[in-house]
Amino acid sequence: MNIRFLGTAAAEGWPAAFCNCQACRKAMQLGGKNIRTRSQTLINGELLIDFPPDTYMHKLSYGLDLTAVKHLLITHKHMDHFFPQEFSIRGAYFSHDMTNERLDIYCAQEVKDHFDSVVGGEIKEECYDLLTWHILSPFSTVTMGRYQVTPLPASHMNEENEPFVYHIVDKEGTSILYLLDSGYYKEEVWDYFKAVVTTSGPVSMVVYDSTDFALDSNHSKHMSFSEVKRVKERMASIGVINEETVCVLDHFFHNGKCLHDEMTALAESENCIVAYDGMELSV
Repeated sequence: MNIRFLGTAAAEGWPAAFCNCQACRKAMQLGGKNIRTRSQTLINGELLIDFPPDTYMHKLSYGLDLTAVKHLLITHKHMDHFFPQEFSIRGAYFSHDMTNERLDIYCAQEVKDHFDSVVGGEIKEECYDLLTWHILSPFSTVTMGRYQVTPLPASHMNEENEPFVYHIVDKEGTSILYLLDSGYYKEEVWDYFKAVVTTSGPVSMVVYDSTDFALDSNHSKHMSFSEVKRVKERMASIGVINEETVCVLDHFFHNGKCLHDEMTALAESENCIVAYDGMELSV
């Protein structure tokens, strides 16, 4: 699998849109890998995870054909992961010569409800009809072309909401745990991890939420680097990861204190890679 990290920031971006803190000023000064847009990841050019308001910028920055995307997987309805207004201009006279006219969207019911409430009175019928919705349920595996995807409950929002993290497996057996926007996982999720090991062994890659990084927050909605280390230890103890698993840190908050090189220096001690906008990896 080819994994491209299009955006690697939390909700406000980095530098944050309305912030002049030291971390934001320093990122602006240094540029490069310190400039982070809202989180989004593209697998094999066809499976897109989340649709933030920076998606159009990602198209421009990386020369993407967004109509080549066949499957869109949404983690949850927060603005930095799902910006539904953009779909009101996908189709009709707004969009010509699309590679794929139809787009399959996979999400929780509340994400679809949010889409209808925000865009329902604006989107043209011919645009809406190009979207095929697939409503996901926790632990129920679905087939998306060459991929088997299992949504797992994230520890992120209120209990009545359904934020998901994902286990993604391609037809060759390469597997990714995509764990953004979650604090420490519920025991039922750990039971699933154990079952994965029993059936298919360690995963190929884990993408860890590292929003708070150097903060000692432990607020259960995101993770710090110390929490990632705790999760990695438990994963290693039950065989979910091994020395060949690629471990990636992603989704960074400007209040997390560390800039890219500082995070990288700490991450190396745990054999982790700090994601940056535009980074590509293959597993």
